Amino acid sequence: MTNPSDPGHHSRPPAAGPPGGPYGPPPQQPQQPGAVPGPRPPDPAHAPPNQGYGTQDQGHGGQERHGWAPPPQTPGGKGIAATLFDMNFDHMVTPKLVKIIYALALVPITLLALLIGWYALAYLQEGPAVVGLVLLVAAPLIWIFQVLMTRVFLEFVINQFKVSEYLRAIKDKD
Repeated sequence: MTNPSDPGHHSRPPAAGPPGGPYGPPPQQPQQPGAVPGPRPPDPAHAPPNQGYGTQDQGHGGQERHGWAPPPQTPGGKGIAATLFDMNFDHMVTPKLVKIIYALALVPITLLALLIGWYALAYLQEGPAVVGLVLLVAAPLIWIFQVLMTRVFLEFVINQFKVSEYLRAIKDKD
């Protein structure tokens, strides 16, 4: 057993109550032949509450930290105009514009689907009816596909910016 006063020894404070936690002592593990007895790793099922398992953890220097959270967002953050003149590129303009870009992308996609539907109705009246039926079925499917691809692309872009923010928060934390 190691001495708690050793500099390399990191132990948790003893829990109040019966030994082994509220469920009694932890079960004994059978020893393998030739195995060297030593300290067992802590078992989260028998740990006292809020002692480093689950959502809380003991950080360096005994400070308690609560899981990992995304970087804090400032409610009155920089506007788009101020972000454009940020010469250090600490604040990105693309995440602020993605909502506008998505809304603007929906306009031509919807107009194209409506145009296809209009041609479908024209073919149903004065042309091969099969072409009109195919276009009528295809118009909403094309709309859904284009909106989905636009959304996937923009989510990928936003994800790249979030990864960058999270890495910056990790770098600033250490």
